[in-house]
Formats: sequence, C-alpha cells, structure tokens
Amino acid sequence: MRSDALAQTLSLDQVNEIVRHWDVGLVKEIATMSGGSRTNSKSRVVCEGGTFVLKRRQSHATDIERVRFAHQVMLTAGNAGLPIARVQVARDQSTFQVCEGGIYELFLFLSGERWRRLPNQAREAGRALATLHHAALNMPWHGNVKASCFHGNLIVVEALRRVPAAVLIQQPHAAQSPLMDLCQQLSNLYQHASEQVDDLGYDQLDSQVVHGDWHPGNILFDGERVSGVLDFDSARLVPAIADVANGLLQYSVRAGPSRAIDNWPHELDEALLLGFTRGIASVDSGALLKLVRMVPWLMIEACIAEASIPIAKSGMFAIIPGDKMLALILRRALWIQSNAVNLARIILSDCAP
Repeated sequence: MRSDALAQTLSLDQVNEIVRHWDVGLVKEIATMSGGSRTNSKSRVVCEGGTFVLKRRQSHATDIERVRFAHQVMLTAGNAGLPIARVQVARDQSTFQVCEGGIYELFLFLSGERWRRLPNQAREAGRALATLHHAALNMPWHGNVKASCFHGNLIVVEALRRVPAAVLIQQPHAAQSPLMDLCQQLSNLYQHASEQVDDLGYDQLDSQVVHGDWHPGNILFDGERVSGVLDFDSARLVPAIADVANGLLQYSVRAGPSRAIDNWPHELDEALLLGFTRGIASVDSGALLKLVRMVPWLMIEACIAEASIPIAKSGMFAIIPGDKMLALILRRALWIQSNAVNLARIILSDCAP
C-alpha cells in the first residue's frame, strides 16, 4: 500500500521545523517513499548533514512505548555489528519527537540492492537474524511490548471466518461456497499445525526479543553481503524459533508475476532453504537442532497468518485477489505438511556438527 507521503501533507517549512530537533541542518529536498501505511508514512529527506528517512506515525501512548522498544532493539542490533538504518538521536537525547500531531523518527538512509534469490544471500540473511537473536538474548526491556505472533493466534482463525465477506465485496461474482470451503480448510490446517507445535513443547520455551518481520523486503544487500536491516516495528517477545521458522519460509518461497498466481509454484526452494539454515547454524545451531521438528508446522502457521489477516480487511493481498492468494497458500501449506519430515531432515542434516 502506498504511503501518505510527508511531502504531500507537510510543507518544507513544516518539515524543517520538525527536523530542527536533530543536528542535521536544513532540509533541501523531500521525496516520497512507498511501502508505508496510512498511519505510518515515510519520506526521504536530504539535509545539509546527510540523507535520512523521516517517519511519522500516529501519536498514542502505546505507540510511544513501542517506538522506544523498537529503537532499543535497533541499537542492540547495531551494537552487535549489524548494518541497520540507525535511528538518529535528537538534541534532547531522545530518539523521537512528538509534534505536528504525530510521532516523528529520523533514520539514516541506507542504499542497497534488493533480494536476488541467491542462496548465499539467503545464508547471510540467516546469519544476520541469528546474530540479532544472540545479541538480544539479554536485552533489557520495559513497557507495553508485543508478546504474541502468528502461532496459535485466534485472530487468524477469526480473520479466516471474515475473509469470504471481504473477498465478495471486491469480487461480487465470486462463488461463495468454494470460498467458504477454502477458508475452512485453511482454518483446520492452521489449528492442526498449532496443535502440533504445542505438542512439541512450544509453551515451555523461553521468550526473547526478536525482529518479528524478517523477510527479503526488510533486508538490503551489497552483492551477497547484507548491507542493511530495516523495519523493527514488529519487534516483540516470543520464542526465537518462531522468528527463525518465518525467516526460513520467507527466504525459500517461490513466486511469479501477480497476474499468473494460479501458476506460482507452491513448493519451497531447497537451495534457498539450505542457505538460510547454514546462516543460522553458523552463529548458533543448538536451538535449531533441538526444535527442528517444530519448524515445518510453524511455517504453515506463518504463511496462513500472513495472508489471511490482510485479506480479511480488504479482500485483497496487495494487488492480488484474495481468493487466488488463499488458494496458493492452501497448496503451499499442504505441501509443507506432506513434506514436514523431509524438511526437518534437510534442516537437521545441515545443522548437525
């Protein structure tokens, strides 16, 4: 979804008034950045002191606590040597400002290449995630921090119940009965996967700080090297294996042109899966070895949750019709279920010392 850019809502004088809280000089240029949301908009600002990203979000007390937490995670990641879009410290030593009806943050602008689906890029993305997890193990935290994720979340089940009505608003001529059957199959599969994860001891695992949204859109590359880690807004406290499983999924799915989604492959890319696994194992293979049987079931939960919640809101998955996206997700989730033992074996063989 395209953001409501600051450049379209604030004048140059207003942006200068906001940015004066930071020691970066006058703003010379404001440019729209896509990929935000209606409530969290971003613009690239060129200042006398460099190029930055100015982010604005709605001002609520809970948001302020989450902003503080996200910044704390970012600083922890940066101190561990990860290249992050570092949040800038203002003149009053805070990392954000509340003014002009919003919460404003200023981040260093990072340039880099997007994901090119290379196994070595997947490896470096896995290594970066494991490095973050290791650094965040003992990170102090306080305040209102998210402590839930895609696992065993009733919001997903409720979203699937609401999907048919949302899709029919966008596609009034869609067949209702097959759509309801599709959502019921996904709900059953999601709940079954959740039960499998719980049976394998998920509730006994310690929670820790994780990134919460580790996918190729949040990572920049310089060749095969990770040159930037972005977007810590989803940082939360959950068992790290959930973050790992989602990362494995995101870096091994296959895709294609949005107009040809019916022909997208639903199988995972084994070379990319192995690359990401090797990156995780290069930092810490112990946790993955112990919990490897959970991973395929968590991947099923993750892919269903990722699609169902936005589709329940708009009937679409970005520009893809909701029913077509969910049909692909069902094929993918069933493939993972059928290959759960083999996927665990592949991961285990690559992590074993």
